[in-house]
Amino acid sequence: MVRTGNLDGDPYPPPPPHLDRNARDRYGFRKASQWVSIEDYEAWAVPYHEMQERRRGKWEQLMAEAGLPVGEDGPVRFPPKSQNLVKRYVRKGIPPEWRGAAWFWFAGGPQVMSKNGGLYERLLQHHKDWATSVPDYDLIERDLHRTFPDNIHFKPDPSDVPEGTTTRDSLSKPPETPILQSLRRVLVAFAIYAPKIGYCQSLNFIAGLLLLFLPEEKTFWMLYIITHQLLPGTHDTRLGSEIDQGVLMLCVRDCLPSIWTKVGESLDGAVTHEVGSTLPPITLSTVSWFMNAYVTTLPIETALRIWDAWFYEGSKTLFRMALTILKLGENEIRNVSDPGECLMVVQNLPRRLIDPTALLELCFKRRNGFGHLSQQEVDQKREERKKVHAGIRGAVAPPIHVGPVTRARGGAMGVGLGALGLGGGNAGDVRFTRDAEGFVSGVGGKLMKGLTGR
Repeated sequence: MVRTGNLDGDPYPPPPPHLDRNARDRYGFRKASQWVSIEDYEAWAVPYHEMQERRRGKWEQLMAEAGLPVGEDGPVRFPPKSQNLVKRYVRKGIPPEWRGAAWFWFAGGPQVMSKNGGLYERLLQHHKDWATSVPDYDLIERDLHRTFPDNIHFKPDPSDVPEGTTTRDSLSKPPETPILQSLRRVLVAFAIYAPKIGYCQSLNFIAGLLLLFLPEEKTFWMLYIITHQLLPGTHDTRLGSEIDQGVLMLCVRDCLPSIWTKVGESLDGAVTHEVGSTLPPITLSTVSWFMNAYVTTLPIETALRIWDAWFYEGSKTLFRMALTILKLGENEIRNVSDPGECLMVVQNLPRRLIDPTALLELCFKRRNGFGHLSQQEVDQKREERKKVHAGIRGAVAPPIHVGPVTRARGGAMGVGLGALGLGGGNAGDVRFTRDAEGFVSGVGGKLMKGLTGR
């Protein structure tokens, strides 16, 4: 069912027949992880898949009533957003085989692509020598084989390498699967088309997940929609990610005051009700939630369900889900006393949220949910944050740094310890590192207790 594709949009073959389906899910990811045992996964998966089949029947009925055909390859058009029933169905989950088409349709992909017919292929054809003509090509190559190492389509088991798979350098490079070749082309074309963004870490995961459901050209345009419409500015400048993290902290202050009391403490221990230029240390973790749109943060089915709502409802979905995740960890957050411990708690919270239905129901329930957070409110808070940063620039004060370590040349995103209240004269006591998926770990100084005391 995996929808990948070459330049012509033809799907690649499914996983090899000897794939151990007891160990991997329908998308090719390993079921078990450090945070979810295979027993816990199966206990959740059996009733969940039964629910998915029931939901599929409702979707088929909805499509029939709307007069929209569902062919062997699934639908290509969907009911208009004006129908409230459609939003409810999207929140309850799009059938897995329809996801790519639904995401593309609801995000406005057909309109964007129709205005730029053939552009994707022309970008690739007109820039042959990528190593010299694409400024971020070395960054793309570095991250390519780090993308979803637990997915069979990106890093197959030795016995699963299909015949004809190429190896770019058999002595130093792992086998290169068709989807990795597609991912390279998408990221290269995007870096050429959007030079202000170029390539930054996390785009490989977003594009990689899209390629499991969409052919290359549609993946390219979805990446454009994500970076220019759904999360404008988040991936092209440090300021964009800082603004969204400031918006999230405003939402935490307004919607989760008990958590804000804990994370919004100033350096002298007093709680401030203002969200100024200095953001709480937990944004070192939450920034990756937005940069990779939860792809490497949550179990994959949970991330996919969030994407269903995200492409239908807009960027407010990411803020709503962040508040829901923090609410689930409210007791843990309130019970820690050290900023480093709090950071680790927040970082680990999403990794064990295997049940997307429970998460979305909590988010959208009428009482104490977060469905009330509107796109208008998010946009207003973004404007507030822009004014804060405009004031900082006017005062010639350095901007805070909350983004991932890696950024394309010319505007590297980094981690500013001083702005987070963990730097200053003691900056040498604290050391932050990130793994390949962007998760933060720290040793020394204030964070040592957070790593060893649990």
